[in-house]
Formats: sequence, C-alpha cells, structure tokens
Amino acid sequence: MSALRPRRWAVLGAIAVVVLALHALALLVLGSAWLNPEDPPAAVARLHVRSIVAVPPTDAPGATRVDPIAAPAQPTPRTSVPAAKPAEQTPGPLRAAEPAPSTLAAEAAAEVAGDPVSQAVQVPVYPTQLAPAGRWLYRLQRGLMVGEAELDWAPAGAAAYGLQLQGRVAGVTLIDWTSRGQIDAAGIAPDRFAVRRRGRDSQAANFQREPGKITFSGPTHELPLLPGAQDRLSWMLQLPAIVAAAPERFGAGASIQLFVAGARGGGDVWTFVVQGPEPIGPTPALKLLREPRQLYDTRAEVWLDPSDHFMPLRIVQTPTGGGAATELLRVGR
Repeated sequence: MSALRPRRWAVLGAIAVVVLALHALALLVLGSAWLNPEDPPAAVARLHVRSIVAVPPTDAPGATRVDPIAAPAQPTPRTSVPAAKPAEQTPGPLRAAEPAPSTLAAEAAAEVAGDPVSQAVQVPVYPTQLAPAGRWLYRLQRGLMVGEAELDWAPAGAAAYGLQLQGRVAGVTLIDWTSRGQIDAAGIAPDRFAVRRRGRDSQAANFQREPGKITFSGPTHELPLLPGAQDRLSWMLQLPAIVAAAPERFGAGASIQLFVAGARGGGDVWTFVVQGPEPIGPTPALKLLREPRQLYDTRAEVWLDPSDHFMPLRIVQTPTGGGAATELLRVGR
C-alpha cells in the first residue's frame, strides 16, 4: 500500500505539469488576441461627424474655482499644448468649427445612401495639458489571470510622441500595443496604432492626415479623421490631458467626448461622464465612466490621479458582447 503512494503522487505531479504546459501553450498561441479588450469587428454605422472647439468659459469677476478633487495639487512640470483657437468668439462654451472636406464627403455619402443607422455626431476639440515622459506600472487582470503591465509615454519634444502598453501573464507577453504620431493643437494626434504579436504588427489603424481618413491593415472600409481623434491606446493619455488643462470644468456630470478608433476596423464616439471623486485605496481619484452604445462595444471606467498629471490610477474595460473585464491597477512608477 505504501508503495502505491509515491506512484500516486508521481501521477498527480505529471498531470499538473501537463496542465501547466497546456496553459502556457494556449497563452503563446492566443497571445494578445486572448487578452485584447478591443471590440470584435461589427457593422460600422455611418456617422455624420463634425469637430467643434471646446472653449474654456470665462470666469465671472470674483468667481471662485472649485477643484473636482479636494486634494492639494503637487507642483510638477508639465508639457503644455495650446488649444485650437476659434477664429471668432461667440457666446457659450462650444463653437462649431468648419467641417473638413472628408467630413462633408461622409455626410453626403450617407445622405445619398439613405443609411438608416447614420447618426449625427459632434466631437469637441479640447485644450490639453500633456503629462511629461514617464513609465507607469500596473497590475493586469482579466478573469482569474493576473500579471503585470507597463505604460511607456515618450513625447519627443513638442512635435511627436511614442506610446506603448505591454502586459504579461506568467512571463508571456499578451498585450503589446504601440501608438505613434504627432502632438498638435488638439493634443495627441496618432499616425499609427498597432497591435503586435511576437514583435510584429498583426493589426493596425493608420491615421492619414493629408486625405483626412483612417484606414486599416485588414478591413477595407475607411473612417473620417477628425481633429482630436484617438486610438484604443492614446485615449488613455489624451483623457488625462484634457482634464489637466482645466480641472475646474470637470465636476460631477460633466462629459468629455473622443472619437476612438481600434486596429480591427471599429471606430465610435466615446463619451466619458464624470462621476465625481472616488479614492483608490488612500489616493483620491476622479472617476469617469463611458457607457457602451451598441451590442459589441466597451464599457470603460477610469480613475484619474490629480497628484500625477491626472494619469490613470485604474482602468476597467468590459466588453458588452461577452467576455471578462480587463483591469489595469497602478502599482508604481
């Protein structure tokens, strides 16, 4: 009887090794596609889109500004990007800007086709205050799988930038996203967003500024390129930059709209609504929520840190078409 016990443990050990090997193989084969919070390809609705300039309101004499987060700001250097200035001043915080030729073409095509799913959308262009270069470390979790992630932000002066998010579970790289482009009057202006597998671009979105369109490495359709448009990675820096430029404007109930395009052909307006202050542990944070607009979409929750250029303390993205949420929780720098 005692001789059977070593054999039993040997069999159990062999089974455990096989299970771990199968998990490692699955991670290597599926790679970033398994842990990709981007929405699956879906029918792309035609959008009537215009860009509008968000002009900061002028404070009345004697008015007191109220910070949405009751925490002392830490004086740290920041890269300032000037806002796009309107040609003339008009009452109210928003002024309609002249639509780009690509926008007019998209509207005309939708009207001729009589597309029943066309939607009228106006996307503001905001003043921005970008964070300086840095690296932020996060705890990465999706379902029961836990790993680590790094967000690297590398602005090259005031004209260009590089941005990368890498996430690993059990030593295997599952997320490898890169965004590269320019910095202009609207803030971050992506040129190319790529999802990489094994060090190579497998899917990409190209922001072509001369013709004013967004094209993709796989799908053949195009989307209009508006000032302030972001990709599925760059919005994580653009959103903090908008809040940092005028934090007094973003109390509970205020909203920020960004046009966000992914590498798989999707693109839509993401509306983030300020929920108000909510601490992440001992750290005060400003929570914003983006609700999905269609079946295959993303619910995004973001907690911004006012003591660190409003960079994300926590991000939770939940697909509405099924699947586990992907969470990034900051653990250091």
